[in-house]
Amino acid sequence: MEKLIDRVWEYSLNNPEGFTLNLETMRAVKFGIIVAYYETQDSFGKEALENVINHAMKHNKMIGGWLNNENDFYYFDSVNVFKNSELKKAIEFAKQNKQLAIFDLTNLKEIKIR
Repeated sequence: MEKLIDRVWEYSLNNPEGFTLNLETMRAVKFGIIVAYYETQDSFGKEALENVINHAMKHNKMIGGWLNNENDFYYFDSVNVFKNSELKKAIEFAKQNKQLAIFDLTNLKEIKIR
């Protein structure tokens, strides 16, 4: 586990603007709609990374990272990736997981959830 944590941490340092990563392949996810799980919300810093990775490994094996410019904290989330054709499904999942926004990775745009 420690090796995986170090690899994801290094990946985040090399991608300071954010990323979505498949933990099985260690390859970036480039397309789809990204929705975080509630259970890993507000996880920032290397200390929280182990819990996020544990959650991701039990679910979709996908993790996201992003820099919050308001507080300069780098956040990590266990995420679910939906096809762009599954926008309604992604929004419903986001509501169930109390998310304020989701991210359309294909078109690089945030979608606010009401």
